[in-house]
Amino acid sequence: MLAISVCGNFTEKDITIRHLDAPGNMFKFENRKKFETVDWEHDQWDAYVLQHPKGTIFHTQAMIRAFACSRDFQPLSLAAIDQSGKVVALLSSFRVMTLRRLPAFASRAIQYAEPLCDSSTEGVEALKQLIGLHDQRIGAQSLLSEVRSIAEPGVERDVLRACNYTYADYINYLVDLQKPVEELWSQLNKRLRQRIRATFRAKLEIRDDNSRDGVDRLYKVLQYSFSRAKVPLVSRDLFEPTLEHLPAESVRIRTAFQQGEPVASIFSLLFGDRVFSWYGGTLRLNGRSPFACIVWDDIEWGCRNGYKIYDFGGAGWPHEEYGPRKFKAGFGGQQVRYGRYLLPHSRIRYRIAELAYGVSRKMGAWSTH
Repeated sequence: MLAISVCGNFTEKDITIRHLDAPGNMFKFENRKKFETVDWEHDQWDAYVLQHPKGTIFHTQAMIRAFACSRDFQPLSLAAIDQSGKVVALLSSFRVMTLRRLPAFASRAIQYAEPLCDSSTEGVEALKQLIGLHDQRIGAQSLLSEVRSIAEPGVERDVLRACNYTYADYINYLVDLQKPVEELWSQLNKRLRQRIRATFRAKLEIRDDNSRDGVDRLYKVLQYSFSRAKVPLVSRDLFEPTLEHLPAESVRIRTAFQQGEPVASIFSLLFGDRVFSWYGGTLRLNGRSPFACIVWDDIEWGCRNGYKIYDFGGAGWPHEEYGPRKFKAGFGGQQVRYGRYLLPHSRIRYRIAELAYGVSRKMGAWSTH
């Protein structure tokens, strides 16, 4: 057993971590060091995220604060501090609640980006302890824990596997925004280019919409898209806090109008060199593709404003049908498979939930939730 000194809402606990490849055997730590565990409000949190090469907007205090304002999310974000007082590992996790009366069957702990740690032995050791503490705390309350990787795997992959997480193949598309705009346009699928031209000729207008009214327009379009796709939609109370708590330069809502009426909207998050396509939706218009226009507008804007990557936020499991995958592929980005890591906290509960919900991901709406 490994004793960990804990701050915040935790009490001192003994953590047992078992090796993925040798169930039943204790994972042997090279160093039995104690790390102080602090929550996401620690004053060194953002500094560590900003200096880490894999730091993302989903790790930042502002984004965690925005999630915390929504009734659907409960932050479970932790950092490990070494004996010198330095942050050496960090994870940003959220308990996502869908059916409140059955949390053990209908809630998940999701990390929207991989955990961060120093590449040193000490950093790896600290991350192992953080993950163990996180999973012990959440296990009885949630169906599973999930890590959604958005970068090439590093030392965190071995740590997650050692903590019994299973890797699952998952598709995404990244557009290289360092190419000239003309080249980005030429790499679009020919039919997609034709639809975009035709829709713009029909006097589609796209506007910046970073406002509460913009959130209203976004959410109405999302409700339409998610309803058609029969996919649950997060509460509206996620979007206004995101607009409020994130720096203005990190948030971009764009709405497409046809004859003065909103017909498509997209909410993108900006951090470092990346434009992350977070939520989006569209009305169905015969012979028109307003959502293709608004995505192209987002890509073109990112290119002209010095960003390097346009991240589509996921394109589904390769073995399952996923409606938006063909659409996203049409923009000519690079297919990547950084994957996801899954840890069911009870395989019996997980199987029951699979049977009960049918586990269908035929999404016709745009979301990374």
